[in-house]
Amino acid sequence: MTIDRETALKAIERMCDRQSIRNFSDRPIPDEDLQKVLDAATAAASAGNLQPVSVIVERDHERGKRLGELCTKQPFIGKASANLIFLLDWHKLSVYAACRNAPFNCNDSWMHFVTGMEDVMCIAQAAETAAWLLGIGSCYIGTAMHSGSEIAEMYNIPQRAYPMLVLALGYPADIPAKRRKLEKESIFFEGSYPDLSDEQICEIYDRKYEGITLSFPKQEEARLAMVEKFRRGLLTTYSPEKTEEIIKEALERGYITEIQRRFGIHYHAVDNYNMGGHILEMMHKQDLYPSKILREGKIEL
Repeated sequence: MTIDRETALKAIERMCDRQSIRNFSDRPIPDEDLQKVLDAATAAASAGNLQPVSVIVERDHERGKRLGELCTKQPFIGKASANLIFLLDWHKLSVYAACRNAPFNCNDSWMHFVTGMEDVMCIAQAAETAAWLLGIGSCYIGTAMHSGSEIAEMYNIPQRAYPMLVLALGYPADIPAKRRKLEKESIFFEGSYPDLSDEQICEIYDRKYEGITLSFPKQEEARLAMVEKFRRGLLTTYSPEKTEEIIKEALERGYITEIQRRFGIHYHAVDNYNMGGHILEMMHKQDLYPSKILREGKIEL
């Protein structure tokens, strides 16, 4: 394998500058470049080389708008030049196995569910990286699974396949300010996991989230609604007394911190937790089970 090191280093430098893009221009992606992105995705790593993934390419803006509505009302999806809908797909292999007299229960298997999801992410990340190297912006949308039944109907998705995520693609109308990431030393540990103190861990995340806050609305009704949503999240973790103490402190300073927003408002500790059952029900309708245990309600040893 011959490698042009200079070209490779330039590509890595480009990868280090990647950003999620949610504001797309009207410039269409040439079919040649989109096909190059799909070529790179096709070559992605796959557990056992099973490739239990299918990708629906959506280029129609009106259907893209509908897709954006289904993905928790994200209108930028409808403005993308193309949307790639990644499916965990055991349908094709189940048909092939049956036609060739092979046993098949991947749609019931925990291990196949996990490795299948890894395959979905491998192929999606290959597409995202290839697009960025070509100057095409993108944004992952993980809420496709929240409306899996509607998306399955919209795109004629067969049993044993389910939409897991969407990658919106398009040329950036602008490049947003780069978001802070954890330092490399806070992610990669040589040889073993270090004995980090609570203070060290807090320092790691304080550097990432420093200065990022969410102010309480000035309008009373909106402020009360935000406080109540925050309270519901806090009560999953803290006593009622501690919850009210935290809320009081936040109201006095006029804002909640970024980590409080993440799990108390955005990825809500109650709503996100309960959503899992709804998603599993929709997966079951598609004859897709993360585990046979979930199908039969028992463990077989």
